[in-house]
Amino acid sequence: MNLIKKMAIGITMVLAFVAGIFGFSKTASAFSVTPMKQLISLTPGQEYTGEVTAFAPLDATGTTYYEASVVPLTVNDSNNNYSIVTTEMTDRTDIVNWVTLKTVNGETAENGVIKGSFGPGEQVNFTYTIKVPKDALGGGQYFAVGIVSVSNPNAGSEGTAVGIAERVAIYSVVYAEIAGDIVASGSISDNSTPSFVLEPKISASFVAKNDGNTHLRAVSYLQVFPFFSDEEVYTNEEDPTLTDVLPDTTRYIVQKWDGAPAVGIFKVRQTAYFESSSDNKSVMEKMVIICPIWLMVIALIVIVAIVVALIAFVKRSKNRKDSV
Repeated sequence: MNLIKKMAIGITMVLAFVAGIFGFSKTASAFSVTPMKQLISLTPGQEYTGEVTAFAPLDATGTTYYEASVVPLTVNDSNNNYSIVTTEMTDRTDIVNWVTLKTVNGETAENGVIKGSFGPGEQVNFTYTIKVPKDALGGGQYFAVGIVSVSNPNAGSEGTAVGIAERVAIYSVVYAEIAGDIVASGSISDNSTPSFVLEPKISASFVAKNDGNTHLRAVSYLQVFPFFSDEEVYTNEEDPTLTDVLPDTTRYIVQKWDGAPAVGIFKVRQTAYFESSSDNKSVMEKMVIICPIWLMVIALIVIVAIVVALIAFVKRSKNRKDSV
């Protein structure tokens, strides 16, 4: 009996500990930012001011505390991640040192960070001012205005602080091209699509590589035709996939048609090119068969049945001849 009581007390303490972590912690409010991306052109010696707005949703619970700062924007090629904000500086993120961040009501960053809060349905407007050095080299420069939810600084009087696991980070990225010696050079490779798929989905992919010193925009679209016809059953040519590729990076880009039928034979054509060199297009055309597993099983059963029937027929014919 004592053992059971000890076990019950232990379980109660564990549940209380879990409840203290998950049940009584204050959830960080979700929020959003606009614009998500800005592409701007600058000249050496120019001063430019842009705006970023962060919003708290109307259904948010409680106050969202945040820290806003300017951070360098780089890309992790190995994982095909496009916009990774990091503290690592490169030749393409010198612009971070040229930017001053403020709120519209005049708050400036202290040690590079603006701290504040907003309630449900409220918004905070930020301005960033870029002072381009007169000796700035031509090419792309990249940064982001990052806004991260943080612990409640008044936790002692207003409640439990937000835990690290509950933090939310949003970023408004800025792609700037500095006038000067601009090198726009890139290549499209590995334009392909699987010849045989089991699911009612057609996809095609390609690799876009940027060898220049400024960002390039890759344009791509799919066209799908019945195998015995030239009438399109799907295309996104009027609304193509647009992908910005940063200098010295490689992007693996995939397009999909999710509305394909369960069974069919199609001609799939994918066109891909860089916007800056639209005359140099990579075009892939291939036959694609969609055949689900259940159809393959049925086909296999039918084939086996036909083979068995033929063997039985041959045996019966042979027996008749032998009996004659």
